[in-house]
Amino acid sequence: MTITIDPTVSGVSDLVSRTESLLSQRRTMAQWWVELVALLDALGARVATLRQDQNGESTLAEQIRMDAPHLYGSLRRLDEESEAVQADLLHVRIQAGESMGDESRVGELSADIRGVLHRLTRLERRSNSVVLDAYDRDIGGE
Repeated sequence: MTITIDPTVSGVSDLVSRTESLLSQRRTMAQWWVELVALLDALGARVATLRQDQNGESTLAEQIRMDAPHLYGSLRRLDEESEAVQADLLHVRIQAGESMGDESRVGELSADIRGVLHRLTRLERRSNSVVLDAYDRDIGGE
């Protein structure tokens, strides 16, 4: 069975839920490891996609910078946190690859992954909050 996860279809919340569900199963068979790595890869790709300007046009972040300059500091902090979370996702992905099949590493690896998932969920909430604030106060009035 081949695991394919399209990071452009699954949202961050969905991928986080699927990863947490997999971690709670605590299966250590080969398929468990394959699914874990696939989910971590999808999360990393999704975070990278969120940070990129897909169309080469002005992004929502750029519009917020122009129309809601008071939120520039918040956007900068969110971008820094997003970069850090992306690096942490890569780190746990590498750990998962190196630990494949080693049952003794499941507990520590699961804890590390849950920590990154928590930060990612918090980042997504704060990002949504900034976008909604900008829209409510500045962009929505256009």
